[in-house]
Amino acid sequence: MFIKLKIVRWLLLAALLCSVFPASASASAPDKQQLEAFLDEFMNSKMKEYHVPGAVVSVVQDGKAVFLKGYGYANLERKVPADPYKTIFRVGSISKSVTSTAVMQLYEEGKIDLHKDIKQYIPDLKLSYIDQSPITMHHLLTHTAGFCESIYAVGRDRDQQVSLEEAIKTGLPGLCRKPGEQVAYSNQGLSLAGYLVEKLSGKPYEEVIRDRIFKPLQMNHSSFHFQESDPNLARSYSYDNGTYKAAPYSYIHHLPAGALNSTAEDMTHYMIAHLQQGQYEGSRILSDRTAELMHQTQFTMNKNMPGMAYGFYERYQNGLRLIEHDGGIDEFESYMYLLPSEHTGIFISTNSGEGTNVIEQLISAYLDRFYPDTQRLTRTASPATLQELKSIEGYYIPNRAHLQGPFNFGQNLSAVPVKAVEDGVITMKDQRYLQIGPNLFQNEKSQELIYVDAEHHTLALSSIPMMEYERQNSPVYNPTLNIVVLLGFALIYPLQVIVALILWLVGLLSRKKARFDWLSTLVSVLFIVYFLFAISTQELFINRIPGWSYLFLYLPIILLSVLIVRLLVRLVRKMKVTVLQYLFLAATAAFVIYLYSWSFFSV
Repeated sequence: MFIKLKIVRWLLLAALLCSVFPASASASAPDKQQLEAFLDEFMNSKMKEYHVPGAVVSVVQDGKAVFLKGYGYANLERKVPADPYKTIFRVGSISKSVTSTAVMQLYEEGKIDLHKDIKQYIPDLKLSYIDQSPITMHHLLTHTAGFCESIYAVGRDRDQQVSLEEAIKTGLPGLCRKPGEQVAYSNQGLSLAGYLVEKLSGKPYEEVIRDRIFKPLQMNHSSFHFQESDPNLARSYSYDNGTYKAAPYSYIHHLPAGALNSTAEDMTHYMIAHLQQGQYEGSRILSDRTAELMHQTQFTMNKNMPGMAYGFYERYQNGLRLIEHDGGIDEFESYMYLLPSEHTGIFISTNSGEGTNVIEQLISAYLDRFYPDTQRLTRTASPATLQELKSIEGYYIPNRAHLQGPFNFGQNLSAVPVKAVEDGVITMKDQRYLQIGPNLFQNEKSQELIYVDAEHHTLALSSIPMMEYERQNSPVYNPTLNIVVLLGFALIYPLQVIVALILWLVGLLSRKKARFDWLSTLVSVLFIVYFLFAISTQELFINRIPGWSYLFLYLPIILLSVLIVRLLVRLVRKMKVTVLQYLFLAATAAFVIYLYSWSFFSV
């Protein structure tokens, strides 16, 4: 999803989907009658189960659209049926494959080298590298540039929407790692690729895409702009307690990463072009050679694991290799699956966040029905001993959880334990994985693979090729303990306010003079204000990061300084300092250091 983090979604995906080594498929594509019967039964059942109001599905085979159908409603209030030919869905991050296609067009024309420093194309853009290791277009298209995740300044208010150039120059996150080390899905990284398309073409990004991709592919209902008043634009919904609630539309700044709007029919043209190596009905957007390069594996953690192509990620399942991309925005959920060996493409889009469940189960159900898995789990003959596997034990955190600002602490909520349980067997999220090769493990109940890079302390799941897990190497790290520590420190301040007020009231009622520590109470109140601010930054900074926010961002440091100054003044003047004041200062100092260690004072 473009606007919000999808860590929880990917964790669910890991349990639902599965991958295995590529091999030749033992079955063939369904005919139209079989396909329609399968999809009708699946969609009607799953949409009802997950309360999805509307969806469209399109399938292409051998250069033709063989299935186009809408299910349910595109607009519940007006009872408008979902129409695969007319209904416009917001397809989110599928935009990234379109942006990547435009990049490959420039590569084909010799206007960009995929493996040269991008600074030579945009010298006015300030980019700070790690160890002088340059970022290349290859890194951007494979999500290996090393950008930290950022959920700020991505846009929602139409009146505050900024140009792509301004979004790039003011909204790029910093680097968490050297380019080429890990796959870490990045919206801003692909947006930067789109900005390069704009700069090298000398035209606005949207104009380039319209003229060089949409027009030749006859994608007449596709664009990177939309009008809320368009009668063909679907509405999206959330579902809670038997009620559907319409979701607001977002006007995002980073158009190349997630602003595509399209119909199921238009997407058949796009899928056919990629399945036919860049050609659609006599028009060509890529040469055979360039399309082949774009679809090849360009980065993978291990040769036995699915990895990244340019603008697509891989899946190995039921003996087939798929290249695909998903997209989610404003409760719209979409997926595009391409099966190159079968000349088949499947597109599905829903207008509900719960559609994720439908989409993630569709491809597995399709492959199990028409390309059933014939392989069996084969354990390695010489598994690692339990003692050897102990070296990979620990908590692993998705590398997308490394955020800027207070939400960085949220990685404790996504940490998963990996444990060695016996020779050749590890567990992750309470699932058992049996060793089938060096550092390679397969789920004993599915085709999902885990590869562990023991040297770099990273882990890859075959069901999530666009993200890796990093081990927390501190022997004392424990996510539950970190959460308890944070809550424990945070509770000091409301408790201080409550106790101070109780003592003041007791003194007032007993008509005795009560000692009221007004400064400590004021500091506590302001700490509470800071906590409310910190948990609100995702919405407060959705369009831009205002200058005033830095005052709140550094508020704990300011408050700690005030307490230190009070202590020094009292000591110099030989005034009494209570034990509670010493303890309050010590606790606040420890808390500020703890917050700093979790990057609370940055955005």
